[in-house]
Amino acid sequence: MSFVAFRWAAKQPLPAHAKLVLLMLADRADEHGKSFPSVAKLTNDCGIVRSQVQKCMKLLEEHGLVRREAQTRTYGQTSNMYYLNLNITLTERPNYPARNTRPPARNTST
Repeated sequence: MSFVAFRWAAKQPLPAHAKLVLLMLADRADEHGKSFPSVAKLTNDCGIVRSQVQKCMKLLEEHGLVRREAQTRTYGQTSNMYYLNLNITLTERPNYPARNTRPPARNTST
């Protein structure tokens, strides 16, 4: 575990689940901020469902805190490699994207 990465993750102003996922990535990071736990491992460690972990990862990537790189072997894909961007510190707490961005349907029946 990198204490620098863990301390950096703890200081980020994030929603609770996103911070927890970032802390679990940091807990497994080496001194360069590289980490490669599977989504299943993050799901188990964080105690949240797979879709929530994926939503958190998307938020972390969109804000530049994490970069994901697919890892492949001759037999297929393995766990992704995650790079923590230890040079970024958020100044504001980001929100998750809205679930439904379409306007509500109008009632056309009379």
